[in-house]
Amino acid sequence: MLLGENPLLWGQVCHLRELGYKVILVAWNEKPRIEGDMYIQKDIKDAEGIIRELEEKGLKGHIGGALSSIDLAAPTVNAINRWCGNKTMPEKFDKVLSKEEMRDAWMKAGVFNRISKMDNEFPLEEIYETSQRMKLICKPNVAASSRGITILEKGQTKEALQEALNKAKETSFDGRCLIEEFVEGEEFTVDMLGDAYGNVNCYSSSIQHHSLYALKNHVTVIHHWNSRKYDDETWVRIANFGIACYKALGLHSMFGHLEIIMKEDGTVTPVEMGARSSGFICSHTVWKASGHDYLGDYVRMLHGEAIEPGNYMNGPDASMWYGYDIPSHSHSVKATDITKFLDPRITVLYENHDGLKVGVDYGDYINDGDRDKFGYAILCGPRDIMTYESVQESNERFLDEFLGRGIAAGGGYKVLVIRRLKSTKGRFSLPCCYNYIGRRAVA
Repeated sequence: MLLGENPLLWGQVCHLRELGYKVILVAWNEKPRIEGDMYIQKDIKDAEGIIRELEEKGLKGHIGGALSSIDLAAPTVNAINRWCGNKTMPEKFDKVLSKEEMRDAWMKAGVFNRISKMDNEFPLEEIYETSQRMKLICKPNVAASSRGITILEKGQTKEALQEALNKAKETSFDGRCLIEEFVEGEEFTVDMLGDAYGNVNCYSSSIQHHSLYALKNHVTVIHHWNSRKYDDETWVRIANFGIACYKALGLHSMFGHLEIIMKEDGTVTPVEMGARSSGFICSHTVWKASGHDYLGDYVRMLHGEAIEPGNYMNGPDASMWYGYDIPSHSHSVKATDITKFLDPRITVLYENHDGLKVGVDYGDYINDGDRDKFGYAILCGPRDIMTYESVQESNERFLDEFLGRGIAAGGGYKVLVIRRLKSTKGRFSLPCCYNYIGRRAVA
């Protein structure tokens, strides 16, 4: 059971089929954007209704388990796994864990180290006084993705602060929001999995690189797992910190998708954690960076197997989720995409460039929905080759051609197009790319 139908879930459909499963999609849309083996049109939060329909279809005893990349679906995932007789999260996760609950648990465990207050604890006058001294961030207490968040530069007016509070509260499913010290530093995801026996493993961690064109919001356009930017010791420290945050929430028998910030002094603070994984992160990128089948291990864990405790950091390969970051107020002139400019030692696991249209004017990004509509590429390659700098160089050459930058008057301009890798050996081999992913994918 896969709750959701976002195109980014296609990798999960592919890999679950590789593991021998048929896939039932559940979503509210009349027609899903990806194709499973069965579709149930229901609200992903309606656990009782979904289970009732499964029983009416005679599927009791035939469902292997459930997963979702949506925070709001975590209680439904738990209910279905319980109905299946699988290992499940503690009962506290039968509702969506709020940012306030995460913060309080992390404070108690001693891993939370920044100013943070709920809107009902923080009068506007006090928020105003604080905003004159420091940069703040206002975010919904219960919401998905980057929605409803406003970064507030120092020196805000009361009107601007009230607008940010209203936006966050209107977005939050409980009508509440947090106002926090905005911590500057490097942002990471930490991707973990725990079992029913107290074991937790950090499979990998990614550096998040943000859009330059997202106004007052941070929209990640590149996730880079197993980067060489930090030494092996630092990556292990991040893994251990992530595991401490996972355990502090009392979570087990589930993925943990944690966001953290490393300050300039090297200290680390947690932002939020989902009791889930996400899209191609779950199916491909963590697997390629760690050398261990993240989604496959989740399925085996549900059925009672133990997870190896510790971490799978610092392997020989890296992976990347690359999203297009188109400059504001630009105009596209030629059909092309990032894959034509990559180092040939980088493998393209999946690509979608449907949103790159010729003759289009591009504006600012508002949230991750604006990013996703342009397209993305899922990449992997040797850790020393697939660096952020290498891919950014390729990105600049893509933009030069896509936007017609660098064309001199009366003259031409040449772009070196690197031939893409057509085949590969060993652990990069992904039969699912041939069988299911399809369009221009390279196995």
